[in-house]
Amino acid sequence: MPGGRGRFGCGHLLQAALDAFAEAGHEGMSVRALSRRLGISHALLTARFGSKEELWFAAMEHACTQAERAWRQATQAPVGDDLEALREGMIRQVLFAAAYPQVLRIMNHEGAIDSPRIRFVIDRIVNPLRPGVEGLLDRLVAAGRIRAVPYATLHYLITNGAGAQFAHPVEAALLGARTKPTPAQLQAHAETVADLLLAGIITSPGDAGQTPA
Repeated sequence: MPGGRGRFGCGHLLQAALDAFAEAGHEGMSVRALSRRLGISHALLTARFGSKEELWFAAMEHACTQAERAWRQATQAPVGDDLEALREGMIRQVLFAAAYPQVLRIMNHEGAIDSPRIRFVIDRIVNPLRPGVEGLLDRLVAAGRIRAVPYATLHYLITNGAGAQFAHPVEAALLGARTKPTPAQLQAHAETVADLLLAGIITSPGDAGQTPA
């Protein structure tokens, strides 16, 4: 999809659509209301993106490109330590969740109901990355450096567990979280999350032979 220029370039429109879908969900979101909010014609949005569902697909793909790139770099790096690569992927996932809290809010709408939208996320974004992530995990398990953990367990701990603070800012603020962390504070938070997750799966001498429940 070619990028636009100026205030109404594709990136601007997709970011606004992402905000709208996060607020109301796919069913509650109105393209006409979004057009009015942006001060542009409904025809412009439909001409660029087609149906509301196609706009949803485009907005999610726009947002998830950053996380997709981060995990590809972590799992396909030709050199480097596998455990450090896994840690770096976790850190970048947390930073992505902070930059795009809309994604987890949208997935909270979509994750419980079978639809073309949830299948798009799995088939277009998650599954293409899965072999690389699983290969990284398998190498670490084979080397005795981490315990074997079900893929879905680790997926939800990293995405939902690490991202909920940003997707639910009111609750997070009431719990004492910073509402506007600096980049340095975000980086420190992401590293803390990654280290806590890794501490739960890194093996110790007494873990030999353990298998996941």
